[in-house]
Amino acid sequence: MDNPSPSWQRIYADEEFSWLWPPAYEPGSTPPELESILSLLQPQNGARFLDLACGLGWLTIPMALRGFHVTGYDLSDAMLTRAQESAAHAKAEIQWVRGDMRSLPADWTATFDFVTLTLSEFGCFHDESDNQCVLAEAARVLKQGGRFLLDIVVNRDELVFRGDRTECFDAGGYFISDRGSLDLLSGIYTRVFQWYRQGQRRQTTWQIRAYTAPEVTRMLQRAGFRSSTPYRNYAGDRLTRDSASLVFLAQK
Repeated sequence: MDNPSPSWQRIYADEEFSWLWPPAYEPGSTPPELESILSLLQPQNGARFLDLACGLGWLTIPMALRGFHVTGYDLSDAMLTRAQESAAHAKAEIQWVRGDMRSLPADWTATFDFVTLTLSEFGCFHDESDNQCVLAEAARVLKQGGRFLLDIVVNRDELVFRGDRTECFDAGGYFISDRGSLDLLSGIYTRVFQWYRQGQRRQTTWQIRAYTAPEVTRMLQRAGFRSSTPYRNYAGDRLTRDSASLVFLAQK
């Protein structure tokens, strides 16, 4: 049995866990979310984008194909390699950079018109100051007046509203049990995955600090954003307590 590990440190570095990775770019297709995202951001032609935690390039590549100047940034070598291969096949020109989003390159200050952090595990760091640092770095690399799209995969209010849950899904040839629970004191949401493969029982643990919309709003203010608006989704629908995720549009 695998020892529990904190989220991304193992899961996004090991292709054994690719069933939990964010979606890949589908050749010749446009993700349906793209139009909603562009409608929220309203970029001008030639705008410079930084796609943080870009993963397999599900958004990075389509934005580049639309003619924007895009930089994809991620910590996972495995996912960046796949993203680069997909971009090459699509003939998309993208700058790919490997690094930690708590410490973006020093010479990127006031470089980008837009920063996106989508399908994100914002809250993945155990130290609260690290999560705050991610927002501060996003603000630093934005030009004055630039916009930041922050999509957070869990909403603490919804987790309290719905309670603990158990689900099962197909990982491609075998099924995975997913048990999720929220610790009300720490705010840590834990998912325990269990599965059988090749006659062996496996288990790993994913954890994230779940935030409420007011908490994220205050964190964005501290990071240097002068305004922010929370939504239910990329379409800009009104946030409610049963919204599974949080989508923020912040302006520097």
